Amino acid sequence: MKIVLSETLSYCFGVRKTLDLTERLLAENPERTYYMLGEIVHNELVIEALKSKGLKVVQTLDDVPSGGIVILQSHGSSQRRYRDLRERGLEYVDATCPMVRIIHERIREIEAGGCTPVVIGQVGHEEVQGIVGQVRRALVVRTPEEVTPELFEGIRRAGVVVQSTFVEDDARRVLERIRELVPEVVFQDTICQPTKARQREVELHTRAVDCVIVIGSRRSANTLHLFHIAQKNNPCTHLVDSAESVDGIDVPPDATVFVASGASTPEDLIFEVVRRLETRARDREERPEDGREPRKDRA
Repeated sequence: MKIVLSETLSYCFGVRKTLDLTERLLAENPERTYYMLGEIVHNELVIEALKSKGLKVVQTLDDVPSGGIVILQSHGSSQRRYRDLRERGLEYVDATCPMVRIIHERIREIEAGGCTPVVIGQVGHEEVQGIVGQVRRALVVRTPEEVTPELFEGIRRAGVVVQSTFVEDDARRVLERIRELVPEVVFQDTICQPTKARQREVELHTRAVDCVIVIGSRRSANTLHLFHIAQKNNPCTHLVDSAESVDGIDVPPDATVFVASGASTPEDLIFEVVRRLETRARDREERPEDGREPRKDRA
């Protein structure tokens, strides 16, 4: 088996920064209790590891007692959330990804400039909620079909930003449709560079291999985008969220396998998946075709 690794694997800059910050706080201040509001990154293994180190998981600020410190997720938060924290007198640490902060700045500039803010992204995703929460009102569209004359009725000037992990080609198609309906459109390409690099690598390599394995959580938007890009190019594409899940994948021992990962996938998991693939291939090569155990010569 030949395994080809994507050049861009494991944590992106924003996720690594968030995790380093969180782990440092937990290690340096064991007498304090830190509360994670939602998932600071979208990977169950990473979250469980942080919980084992003392991080508490809550879904609302009502669950944070006085004296607790809230860690805001890397996906960003709305202006309303910051107001709620101040009104409750809660201490917080802002772990928003720097790339997401830029999107917040851009959409506020769009509103201040008199344009209607439009977000190309997934409705309900934490990052999109945080972006929309920077302005009084914003439209959110994910596909060209959602860009309807009714939704954009009366809009003469629009300013468009994109969820940082959105698929480039999909965003372009949505933008083209918006431009058909709105006379003046100001576009801010806010898909982050690490996301673009991962997507382009998957687009480039997946047609030329026998099989593709994308490693990451099914709750991670950027991981799912990579999986769908690969799946369009190669029907033998699998999404795995644990090393054990590789065992159920039928990969021929002489196959060429391309391995990619989401931006919140831990490096240890990637290495374990690769190790299991290599071990399975080696075992199958050593086993005779009739399935019997190979004979061991006596000394």
